[in-house]
Amino acid sequence: MKNETFWDKKSKNYDKRYKKKNYSLYKKTIDGARSLLTNSDVVLDFACGTGEISLDIAPHVQKVLGIDKSEKMIALANKKVRERQIDNASFSQIDAFDQRLESNSFSAILSFHIFHLADDFPKVLTRLNDLLVPGGLLISQTPCFGEKGWFFRSMISLAQKLGLAPPIRSLRIPELESLVSSTNFEIIETKIQYEKYSVQWIVAKKI
Repeated sequence: MKNETFWDKKSKNYDKRYKKKNYSLYKKTIDGARSLLTNSDVVLDFACGTGEISLDIAPHVQKVLGIDKSEKMIALANKKVRERQIDNASFSQIDAFDQRLESNSFSAILSFHIFHLADDFPKVLTRLNDLLVPGGLLISQTPCFGEKGWFFRSMISLAQKLGLAPPIRSLRIPELESLVSSTNFEIIETKIQYEKYSVQWIVAKKI
C-alpha cells in the first residue's frame, strides 16, 4: 500500500486522532510554534495533513502554505479554509521536491510527525534547508520509537504488517539530532515533548 493511499484512508478521522485524542500535546505544539513565529513570517507546513495546525498558525503569520501528498487530506484542508474564511492560508497536494517551491522562499518550516515516515530523511532535510531563507527556522516534532523498548517496537512492527500503520523509521534521539545538524542546520532547541512516545521537539536554524 502506498503511503498516500494509507493516509487517504485515515483522513476522515485524522483530526479526532491527532488533535482531540491528545489535545495536551497538540497545544504544546501550537504554543511552541507560535512563540517562534511573527506576523512577518512566510511559513511552509510540510506534510500538513488536514491543515489544522496551518490554520491555527495562520492568524499569527503573514502567510502559510500547507503541502501533503494525500489528496483527501488536502481536500479537507481546503474545505476548512472556505468554511473558516481564512485568507492567508492555502493548501496544495504536492511534495517538498515540487519545482514550484522555490529555494529561499520560506522564513519557517513546520515539520510535525513526519521525519520518522520519510523515505529518504537526509534528502528531505537537505531540501527543506534549501527552501528556507538564510537564518530561517525548521520547527519539528518527531516520534523517536528507537528510544522505546522491544515490546513497543514489536507492536509497531505488527501494526505495519496488518496495514494499521505506515512504514516507520525507529529513530533514536541522538541519530535525529545528528541528521539535522549534518544538513546545514544549527540546532537551537531540543527537548522531549511527550515521554510516552518519545516525541522530540527540535528547532534548528539554517546556517
